[in-house]
Amino acid sequence: MKNELEIIDTIKLLIYKENPSILEKVDFDDDTIFLDPLLPAYFNSKKDNLFPTEMLTEIMQGYFLQKEPLQLNYSYNKEGIAYIPKLGYFKQGQKIDEILVIDSFEIVKTIHPVLEKYFVESYKGHITNPNPAHKSVWQNNYQELEQAILIIKEHLPEFYKNLVLANKKIYLHDNPKILNFTSVETLGMLNFYVLGNNNLIYFIEELIHQGSHNFLYYLVHNKKEYFNIDVERIIMRELTNEDWDYRNVYGAYHGLFTVTNRVESFDILLSGNVFSGTEKHELLGRFTDQFNRFRTGLELLNLEEVYTQKGIELYRKLDQKCMETLNKYEKLKSEFDLSNRDLDFRYEDFCKLNSFEEFLIRDKQEFYKF
Repeated sequence: MKNELEIIDTIKLLIYKENPSILEKVDFDDDTIFLDPLLPAYFNSKKDNLFPTEMLTEIMQGYFLQKEPLQLNYSYNKEGIAYIPKLGYFKQGQKIDEILVIDSFEIVKTIHPVLEKYFVESYKGHITNPNPAHKSVWQNNYQELEQAILIIKEHLPEFYKNLVLANKKIYLHDNPKILNFTSVETLGMLNFYVLGNNNLIYFIEELIHQGSHNFLYYLVHNKKEYFNIDVERIIMRELTNEDWDYRNVYGAYHGLFTVTNRVESFDILLSGNVFSGTEKHELLGRFTDQFNRFRTGLELLNLEEVYTQKGIELYRKLDQKCMETLNKYEKLKSEFDLSNRDLDFRYEDFCKLNSFEEFLIRDKQEFYKF
């Protein structure tokens, strides 16, 4: 992918400008090194002057071809643990844990200091706590996460390719007020909160949802190819007069892209009868949730004003694909009650208004064949 190479070259250039000797110590042709999410996070921290230049060496030292004395002066996080890519986890200079990789993804066991500023509690566009507590819950959840990844790999192979291309590391934590997020500033990082047990369908949705955000960062890396306006600065309500819409145009566009990918992927999983029982019940509920997330404002924009011709073509393709698939499942809109859903779909809440026992009866009658 052309944009992937541009991103890699940008990171290489930034490293060269800061400390060219580092590039002599690593395999310059190994692109995976320069796609580590800690690198864009580190370089984006420069505007806040958060870390000394020595931090770059500490991040990169695990990729050095020749072993050097370990440097850990600035890498310790709030828990007193230093996470060094490729090498492991350290406390008071002693190694305490290994790197965990499942399939094509690394499960991050604790957050590196360059990532911490991105963890905030928020509600409807407003930060409610800029410095929240969160603890890793990888041990109780990584096996189910692996199952979700392998299901996507088997049943959604085309999407899986994009998932692997744009996503490298996953962090699982316990604070549901830190909404699941990605950022172009931490490109390749996925961050999920986890509640309770039995999260297979949740993990599948969030891998598709958040993974699509990161892929779109790659796809529209050069925004001028797709947009005529500053989509990160301009707020939707400035163009639509919808007072509630606090999103910027770029965020709304990401919404369309991620909803379309979820709808298309859920359709494949449902059509293939991949799930039954509670898992199918939850997947149908999550599919129904997408009706409320489609056409939430972008359809009101002046296409020629907002997009280039290339951008218009992509917008129309996504909008049409999403609409056609949702139309196929139209009867779900009146089948399930999602009136108690706030920001995120929660299966426990869904079951309060949508009886699993009644679902089983109707499923046996093949009501949910589309």
